[in-house]
Amino acid sequence: MTRAATERQLTGWHVLAMLVAFFGVILGVNLTLAYFANSTWSGLVVANGYVASQSFDEDLARARAQEALGWTVAVSFERDSIKLSFTDAQGSAIDRLAITGKLERTVTDKQDQALTFASLGGGAYAAPATLSAGVWEVEVDARGDGVPNYRKTFRFFVQDPQ
Repeated sequence: MTRAATERQLTGWHVLAMLVAFFGVILGVNLTLAYFANSTWSGLVVANGYVASQSFDEDLARARAQEALGWTVAVSFERDSIKLSFTDAQGSAIDRLAITGKLERTVTDKQDQALTFASLGGGAYAAPATLSAGVWEVEVDARGDGVPNYRKTFRFFVQDPQ
């Protein structure tokens, strides 16, 4: 028994097909990733980074003055509300504040919420909010008690109920 081995040759058409397939896969993956990158959150924090950078020294001085106050702010949350607790450097509750805030997801702007906090007494404040599972940031802007603007951002994680 003899068996004749057939030998296949690598032709120019085979090489062309392999190159087209190889670069077609790369192009397809890149276009898919570009589509998803453009159809989700842009990632922009400010509209113009250069203009925002011009106030860096003023922002830094404001942050240092805020830290010098010695205030402590505690954040707690439930599925339907955000709660804040403000105390001064001596541990006394701070009650005379007008507080607003922004509740945001870290990777999208589709669930952003504006918050207005109401005083509960004893330095505690609460605002209604709708929280789903995932990472959230709340940016708090408090005015009053002799302070023109106290701004702080807190990040927290809401677990999926099981």
